[in-house]
Order: sequence, then C-alpha cells, then structure tokens
Amino acid sequence: MNILILGIDQRDGEQGPWRTDTMMVATLDPVGLSAGVLSIPRDLWVTVPGFGENRINTAHFLGDAYGYPGGGIALAQETVRYNLGIPTTYYVRINFAAFEKAIDLLGGIDLCVPEAIDDPHYPDAHYGYEPFRIDAGCQHLDGRTALKYARTRATRGGDFDRMRRQQQVIQAVRERVLRLNMLPSLIARAPALWETVKEGVRTNLTLEQMIALARLAARIPEERIRMVTIGPSMTRPYTTPDGAEVLVRIPEKVREALSDLFGSQVPRLEARVAVQNGTMRPGLAARVAESLRALGVEIVEVGNADRFDYAETRILIRPEGWEAAHQVIGWLDLPLTSIQETPDLRCACDLLIRLGADFPEP
Repeated sequence: MNILILGIDQRDGEQGPWRTDTMMVATLDPVGLSAGVLSIPRDLWVTVPGFGENRINTAHFLGDAYGYPGGGIALAQETVRYNLGIPTTYYVRINFAAFEKAIDLLGGIDLCVPEAIDDPHYPDAHYGYEPFRIDAGCQHLDGRTALKYARTRATRGGDFDRMRRQQQVIQAVRERVLRLNMLPSLIARAPALWETVKEGVRTNLTLEQMIALARLAARIPEERIRMVTIGPSMTRPYTTPDGAEVLVRIPEKVREALSDLFGSQVPRLEARVAVQNGTMRPGLAARVAESLRALGVEIVEVGNADRFDYAETRILIRPEGWEAAHQVIGWLDLPLTSIQETPDLRCACDLLIRLGADFPEP
C-alpha cells in the first residue's frame, strides 16, 4: 500500500490554499514485511494534469484554488501518479502545528546532527524571520526545534539536504517509540492523542487503520526499511522560459530508483515506439531511443523524419494511444500539447516520437 504524505505551509490564521512544503510517498508491504519512503523535491518540474507544467509543490494549491474534483490532495495524488507512475490509495496531510504537537506528545526525539546549521533567514509564522541555529552532534529535539531542523534549507545541499533531514526525523520517531516501548501506551491513548492533533491533519485513513499501520511498522526490521530521495544524481537544473530555477528528471535514473523501491507497482509502457529525428543534430533519435530502452520501452524503429526543420517535438499516436503517450511525455518532460492524434500513423508502431529543435539533449 502507498500513502502520499503532504506537509503544507499553513500558518496561523491562514485559510489557504497552500503549497506543499514536503511531499513523500510511503510504501508498505505487510506480507513481505518491508517498507520505504520516497522524498520528492518541491521544485521538481512536472506536468500538473489539467494545468500544464509547473513545480510539483503547486499541485495541491492549484487543486484547491480551482475546484479540482477531490481538491488539492486529489490533484497532488494524480500528479504523482501521472509523472512518476505511483498510485497512492491513502493520504496524510499535516500542517506545522500538528507536526510540532506530534513530536511533543512523544516527549521529543533524539538524533545526531551531522553538521552545524546557521539559518538567519528561517521563516517565522508571519512571513518574517526567526533565526535558527543548531550545533553538530547527537541531541534531543522538541517539536518546535524538530520542525525547524526538518524545514531549513540553509546547508550546502539545499532542498536535497532538507529531504534527508526529514527522513532522519521519521527514523528518529520510529526509533524512540520502539526503544522506549511506547507503542502499547500510545495505542491505548490513541483516541485522546488523535483529538489533540486532528485539527492540523487531514487523512482518509481511519483511526483503526492508523493503529494497524503503527503495529505493522513496529514489526518491520530496520534493515528492510529503505529511504530514497529524488536527488542530484536523478535530476538536472533547468531554467524555465519565465526564468524560474527548477529541477527536471533524468528519466532512466528516476525509474531505476522507483523500480527498486516500488517494484512491480511502477507500470511498464505497453506500446511499440518509433523515434525519428526531425532536427540537424546527428544521432539525436538514437540517444533518445537508448534512454527509453533503459526504461523498458520496446523501440521498434529509429531513424530520420521526412525533413530536418521541425521546430517542435510531437508524439504522434493512434486514437487508442493516449495513455501510453501520457507516460512518454512524463518521462521526457514534454508538455501535453506535444501529443497529436494521427489515425493513419505510417509505421509499425503504436506511438511515434518525432523530435524537433525544442527537444533538449537526453
């Protein structure tokens, strides 16, 4: 089972809509007793279904702001499924206040800070600054400090470091509960604890399901819990036409990580694909085809288009090929407008990628 975990940037008195400060997918296998957590950078440049290309952290905002069916949470789930191929049946959305309360209900957490952090521009609750500093070394953190530790980006790795710290906090919570044998008392007090934090949490998990998941998590050996981030080796910096500094995926690297973590849950492309070079860049079609083969795509033809002056890349499909085309544009970071239905597709393929001058080097 997969659970989408969203941390929203809700401040006191705000009514929303909100962007997601944190986005993770937790996966649990109750039969094989294994689990994993995938952290997704908030600046990842993706297709938000129905809204075009944007940072992934805007999906929740757009869903709430424009009345998407099911709201921001549903659009965030669909965006993760559309771009990464990960379906999430369940979700948990939490705000800053609920995070702090949850940590304090455990009596804080213990973790080792790998390097000192000095963040003079840590944001306060009113869009000002509340400087944050923490020394390197093993120490005890209350809820407020744990939140700052999980949110600050004032280290060399920026958001990538922040995602690792957030995973470290999750591990510290589990370790404290198990080391102090807190689970029986927490379960006994579950209804009262839920009343304390539920104002800042939204989820489609019942209290009974949450208790069952807590019991399951306690049974999974630490060595069978994997923590993965979509990090620097899986992305590259990109400046959008509007000047925004974002991250785009390296498709084969991301798919390799997802397949390792989610296994057979990550769908394969059930289509025969042809790649044609419509540019003056020698070997472009072969390089794109090689990247797609690494994702498990069946490439049936690689060659040149009928001319070499195509300005825009197009995904030419038969009428039944829309689902496959959606997967391809997600892998290649192409807009929805690149899909073009062509009933008389002239190739022994289900989908033809015709590369234009706008296509970046793979």
